[in-house]
Amino acid sequence: MGFITDARAQLKTDLVAAGLNVVDFIPARITPPVILINAGSPYLEPKSLANEYTLNLELVLVSQNATNEMATQNLDALIEEVLNAIPAYAVITNGVGQPYGLGTNNADYLSANISLNLIITI
Repeated sequence: MGFITDARAQLKTDLVAAGLNVVDFIPARITPPVILINAGSPYLEPKSLANEYTLNLELVLVSQNATNEMATQNLDALIEEVLNAIPAYAVITNGVGQPYGLGTNNADYLSANISLNLIITI
């Protein structure tokens, strides 16, 4: 595997070790609650050193489908779990984004994004 793939896999491993359901690719179908690891923008940025890069990732937190009140509570709980599970080598860059409806699997799920930076060497 490559350095980018390895960094994504390590982040997934660390989040799964905290008891979270994590997918490091875009699946055909999702089973909430789930955290999707997506590419951020820009995906890679050069650092000051020759082979170091900032890998920008977006964690998409998808709460399970429920009434509006319960979906909000479920998403809040998922946000807290993820924030407590993010490893020290990952830096949160823009906080937690505003919740929104994610349409997939013929349903809408309450979701929120967390932007992360990882420093990698290629």
